[in-house]
Amino acid sequence: MEVHKRKIQSFAKYSHAITLPVHWIKKNHLIREKSSSKSNNVLENGPTVNIYENADGSLSIYPEKVKEQEKKREFTIILDDYLKQNPNFIEDKAIQMILISYYMNGATKLEILSQKKIQREFIDQIENILNRLLLNWNLNRESNYKLLIENALSESPENIIEERIPQYLKKSFNRLIWMIDDILDSIVDKNYELLLKIEEQDMEIDRYYFFIVRQIRTIFDNAQISKPLHFNHKKLVDLRLLAKFIEDTGDNLKTVSDIIFNLHEFIHDIEMNEYLINYFTTLHKIYDELLKQLKKNVEKRESSMGMNPEIMKIIQDSRKIGKNLEQDWQKVAAKVEISNKYSFNEYYDGAKLILNLREIFTKIFDFTNLFF
Repeated sequence: MEVHKRKIQSFAKYSHAITLPVHWIKKNHLIREKSSSKSNNVLENGPTVNIYENADGSLSIYPEKVKEQEKKREFTIILDDYLKQNPNFIEDKAIQMILISYYMNGATKLEILSQKKIQREFIDQIENILNRLLLNWNLNRESNYKLLIENALSESPENIIEERIPQYLKKSFNRLIWMIDDILDSIVDKNYELLLKIEEQDMEIDRYYFFIVRQIRTIFDNAQISKPLHFNHKKLVDLRLLAKFIEDTGDNLKTVSDIIFNLHEFIHDIEMNEYLINYFTTLHKIYDELLKQLKKNVEKRESSMGMNPEIMKIIQDSRKIGKNLEQDWQKVAAKVEISNKYSFNEYYDGAKLILNLREIFTKIFDFTNLFF
C-alpha cells in the first residue's frame, strides 16, 4: 500500500488543510463540477468527505455517500440447488450451518426460493434455528415457494449494538457457571434429570456467541462507522477470542453432561463420583474468580497490559490445583478393573469424559491470558 505524504497548510489562525491524491478523488467520483448557471462562472459547493478519528489518534477519510459503497448484505438461497447436491438436505437439517454462516457474516436479508412447494418440515427447521440461535432474525412465509428471513430490528454500521458485546460475554460466562452448578448438583443428589437443562444453556451460549461474532465482523467490515466506538480493534479481537473460549467450554460441559447422564451407573461402579464432586466444586470456585476478572476487564476500551496480581494468583493456584486433580485421577484410574458388565464403548466414553474435563480446566489459562 502506497503511503502519500502531504504537508499541512495553514489558513488564518485555526484552519489547516491537506490535499488529497488525485487518483483517489477520481476513483470515488469526487470531481467538482462547474455550475450550470450562465449568470456566473463560480464553482458549486464541491463533494464532501467524512473524517473519523481512530482510537490510535490517526484519521480515516471516506466519501460522504458511503451507503453506495456498502457491501451487499442481502442474499438468495435456491433450495432446489441444494436438494440436487444432496437429496437428504432437509432430513440432514443441513440448513442450520448455512444460516449460521450468513448470520455471522452480517447478512440482513435472506430469500429462500424453490420451484416446488417448500415442505413444512423445512420451515419448522428454520423457525427452530432462528428461535434457538440467531438473535434479531425473523422468518416470513411470502408464499409456498418463497421464504424471507430478515432483521426484526434495523441493523446497520450506523447503529451497531457494540455495548451488547460485553453484556452478552458476561451472560455467557454466567451460563458456564450455571452449567457447572447443575452438573455438580446432579452428581451430589443423584438427580441426573438436572442434566437435561444443560443443552438449553449451551444453546443460549451459542446464541450469544453468534451475535457477538456478527457485531465484531460488522465493525471490521465497515471502517467508515461514524458512531464513536468504545473498543479499539485490538480489544475487539480479544473479545472475539473470549467469546470463542466460552463457547468451546460450553460445548465441553455439554459433552460431559451427556456422558454422565448416560453412564452414571458405570461412573458409580468405578468409584469416580467423589472425584467428580471434588473436580466441579474446585472448578466452580475458580470460575467464580474468573467471572470477577471478566467483569473488570471486559468493559475496558483497550486490552490490559502488564502484570495483574489477582490474575497471577489465579494462574499459580490453578497450576497447583490442576496437578492435584491429575494425581487424584491417577489414583482412581489405578483401581479401575475391566469388567464384562460394561462394553468397550462405555470405557471409551469414560476416557472421553476425562479428556473433556482436562480441556475445561486448561481453558482457565486461555481466559487468564486474555485478561492480561
